[in-house]
Amino acid sequence: MAEALRIAVADDERDMREYFARILPRLGHQVVGVAANGRELLELCRETSPDLVLTDIRMPELDGIQAAEQLNGRQPVPVILVSAYHDPALLARASAEYVLAYLVKPFKQSDLASALAIACQQFRQLEKERRSA
Repeated sequence: MAEALRIAVADDERDMREYFARILPRLGHQVVGVAANGRELLELCRETSPDLVLTDIRMPELDGIQAAEQLNGRQPVPVILVSAYHDPALLARASAEYVLAYLVKPFKQSDLASALAIACQQFRQLEKERRSA
């Protein structure tokens, strides 16, 4: 199993928030909190300093990409975006270096586990390169 992560979750759908809160611990991770929109996610991350952020894109008040940009403006953190939409405009907006995976709903538990492992590995490599530059 990969390292245990402290994960902040954001999704405007209650069912998805409950799914993540239930499934992530089964994958060996801790959910440090859940948010229903991007503004709540920013506050949650300020309070908990998660190892990784798992966020829906389309949410009220502040979408997941905007929230991820603001979070990474303060402190680099890997982000996995989740969306029911797969369109070129969203993919273009999601191409920042801190966005390390994009999952399209519905997805399988194994897809989530793989995305978590790869995102963490890539983020460690990016941070190593940043420090050595």
